[in-house]
Amino acid sequence: MVFSDIIKRIFIFLLIISCSKEVTRPPQAISIKTIDTYHGQKIEDPYRNLENLEDSTVINWLKQQGTYAFNTLNSIPGKKSLIDKQLSYDTNTEFSIRFVRVVDNGSYFYTKSIGTKSIAKLYYRQNLESDEILLYDPTSYSDNDEYHINYLQPDWNGKKVAVSLSKKGEEASEILIIEVETKKVLPDVIKNSNPSFGGVQWLSDNSGFIYLHIPDVDPTDKDYWLNTKSVLHIVGSDSKVLTDVFSKLSYPELDINPEDFPIVYNYNKNDGYLFSIVGGVNSFYDKYYIKESSVLSKNAKWKLLHKESDKVKKILIEGNDFIFLSAKNASNFQICRTSIESPNFDNPEIIVPEKKDKIITNFVLAEKGIYFTTKKNGVEAKLHSLIGIEEKEIKLPKPIGDIHITATGINNDLIRISTIGYLTPTTNYLFDINTNQFQTETLLPVNQYPDFEDIAVEEIEIPSHDGVMVPVSVIYQKGIKKNGSNPTLFFGYGSYGGGGSVRFNSSFLTWVVEGGILVFAHVRGGGQKGVAWHKAGQKTTKPNTWKDMIATTEYMIKEGFTSPEKSAIWGSSAGGILAGRAMTERPELYKAVILTSPAMNMLRSEIQPNGQNSIKEFGTVEIKEEFEALLEMDSYHHIKEGVEYPATLVTGGMKDGRVVIWDPAKFVARLQASNAADTPVLFGVKFEDGHAAMNSTKMDRYEMYVNAFSFALWQMGYPEYQPK
Repeated sequence: MVFSDIIKRIFIFLLIISCSKEVTRPPQAISIKTIDTYHGQKIEDPYRNLENLEDSTVINWLKQQGTYAFNTLNSIPGKKSLIDKQLSYDTNTEFSIRFVRVVDNGSYFYTKSIGTKSIAKLYYRQNLESDEILLYDPTSYSDNDEYHINYLQPDWNGKKVAVSLSKKGEEASEILIIEVETKKVLPDVIKNSNPSFGGVQWLSDNSGFIYLHIPDVDPTDKDYWLNTKSVLHIVGSDSKVLTDVFSKLSYPELDINPEDFPIVYNYNKNDGYLFSIVGGVNSFYDKYYIKESSVLSKNAKWKLLHKESDKVKKILIEGNDFIFLSAKNASNFQICRTSIESPNFDNPEIIVPEKKDKIITNFVLAEKGIYFTTKKNGVEAKLHSLIGIEEKEIKLPKPIGDIHITATGINNDLIRISTIGYLTPTTNYLFDINTNQFQTETLLPVNQYPDFEDIAVEEIEIPSHDGVMVPVSVIYQKGIKKNGSNPTLFFGYGSYGGGGSVRFNSSFLTWVVEGGILVFAHVRGGGQKGVAWHKAGQKTTKPNTWKDMIATTEYMIKEGFTSPEKSAIWGSSAGGILAGRAMTERPELYKAVILTSPAMNMLRSEIQPNGQNSIKEFGTVEIKEEFEALLEMDSYHHIKEGVEYPATLVTGGMKDGRVVIWDPAKFVARLQASNAADTPVLFGVKFEDGHAAMNSTKMDRYEMYVNAFSFALWQMGYPEYQPK
């Protein structure tokens, strides 16, 4: 299909949707109040009834909300031009590559989509100089449903590759095994998996792999994501026969909870060990190990290697040495060494000490020494080496926001470096440690984006409410005037200690191309400034997360970048806490609010499928102090009668198992009933979607950004975005 045909189809689709039904405001949700008592405090929940997704009146209300929201959004005339702009980036782009995997023999596996096509195919190259070979087209998997590749992992010698497929909007995956030489898809089909948790871990002899089995993959079921287990699949065996190697059932003495993820890793085919963690949303875990040769023995026992309190991240084995990245007594991490036979995590040998102004993010062992990466404020990445006792920075070909390294080549004499920036797509290099030279690792020609050439990124730090300096990335067109009239979109997350990785996103940059300013606030609760930064926005300290964003907004207004009439805020998933509480605490600061699959009703978070796991991050109502913290971060319970709130667009999917649709639904219902301002409150419910456009098509992702941008620009008063 040519570009003009795609544009024509989109225009006709939008026209049909906007004209097919009169845009009438949906009815207000019925309120059936419930009163809960927590630690002697009574809390009224006026829309508890919306949690019953088997109630036809609730389903009808959700459908009416979705119809009204999308009819309204599709009536915004400027929306089509924003879709055209995003489409043009992919149309002018020859390809898009993801999931690049390189094995020891130098062969490459990756997915590639062409231009605007949504479905990526699996390709293989024997080396960088060899021709590209198409291995698998996922459109052949099913005649009825659209599947796409969401993960892949070749075995250690590149003879077989495990490929994970999922349907649109669903996180549950099915794993296929493909023989590289013959391109044959083996009969093994592994169901009830999700490789985003633990991946596919091939055994060292390539005879099979270990993966996380999920007994219940229905996101509407109360047992969704519970009682998972790591199982071994031997290639050619019956995939329905589950060989349990690590789970609550097989190791009851380890006190694994139903919500935990017992995950197994094989980090190195040559060290002879398998490792396992009791995973979840924690930053650190208890870790166990076992000889790989004994994992199926009746007397197999996983031995404790280190505890969660040891704060160990990455590990590598070299002979009897256990080398690891640790945050114990080092919030910004340090690289340490101990013995795997008699480990000492209280007083290990420190190889690379903690840095004061940046965090150590990763390391590899190469032929000559250790190579490691650092990141400052989550946005400035650098590469370093430690050869003997000499530590030095290796200058990268260009400044970069994020970096990932792996050791490769014969005798690990090459460092594979993957770099990315806000304005720079992923670029891969091979660094030869013998010659100290960089070679661009080019699978295909590098994409060019001329629209982004006049965009600048400014990294600043601003004082928050308590004087703490918060890193902020400001992206705008060069020569922008500080006259308070620039449409500005604030985005943040601030949960789970995530490092806030820099990402190239052409859809996001459309906002800047159209004359807007993008502001990424690296608020507390993330990991941009180490473990302490995470702890400063977790549970009882969670208010720092949204107060950091409020301070960022105030700073941008004070400095003349924007004004409240030109400011919008966007929060997604746990970022809904940030955006929702910034909105409810300071509604006058924002003209528009966008919330994507947002967590809004935190007092009820732990009864959701992912809720028990998230207790570790946000708290539980069973503990008084944590209940009070959950209430404070609950945007739903902070909506007040008679307050003028900004225009709000909320979107969610009925297949979402991370933030169940009733969570944002209750927030929307209460906001629609309480808002004293004549501002729209739209609830875009999609019954075929999952969490925040995960596992969706390119067109779905375009629409997510376009809806957010056009809604904000409509509310900011731009003539070309005013519905007729």
